[in-house]
Amino acid sequence: MKINASGKRVIAVGIVMGFAMLLFLGSRIQEPTQQPRESYFPWRIEVFPDGSSRVFGITLGKSTLEDVQMLFRDTGDIKLFVSPKGRLAVEIFFDSVNLDRIRGKFVLGLSPGEKTMDAMLERGIRVKSMGDGARKVTLHPKDLTHIEHMPITAITYLPSADLDEEVIMKRFGEPKKRMKEDREGIVHWFYPHLGLDVVLNSKGKEVFQYVAPREFDRLRTGF
Repeated sequence: MKINASGKRVIAVGIVMGFAMLLFLGSRIQEPTQQPRESYFPWRIEVFPDGSSRVFGITLGKSTLEDVQMLFRDTGDIKLFVSPKGRLAVEIFFDSVNLDRIRGKFVLGLSPGEKTMDAMLERGIRVKSMGDGARKVTLHPKDLTHIEHMPITAITYLPSADLDEEVIMKRFGEPKKRMKEDREGIVHWFYPHLGLDVVLNSKGKEVFQYVAPREFDRLRTGF
């Protein structure tokens, strides 16, 4: 088969365009992680004058689930939960996240509103009962698409590394209040000015819960 000069030019142009497209896509993939590693530390909390905050590259009340899915490079497991008392909550679980070597599990919370969640419950395509009397609902695809554009309002972080009390005290300072749970070995360290509740467990790993400081009362009531 013969290829004339014009054909060679077409092939060359195609190769150049293909290479340019790969570079473009590569830049899009890398975009979410183009931040200093320090900005992903769990103690690097930026508080804004309006009472909102930013942590792990997520601005609470502003960054959408879609933004975080790009940042985490994962869609997460989205579910609607119904508590034994009938309380509704939408949560997205990420089993393994690596933010520039800051590793751990994340659970993100949304606040769609009671009416919206009631409608989601009605449209749910699968309901699974849990051991404590709660229910887990698999959402309709329509609702999953809608949720992607909702802002994140709460973050729960379970670090892979063990951060003991000494490290936490050094990074966050003295908590405003300590509160023991009925369960043995569980203590909450409250930092209202940061919108943070550090849950210390003498028999397990610590958990970090974040909300915007202006909404800190949500942490006192368990979201």
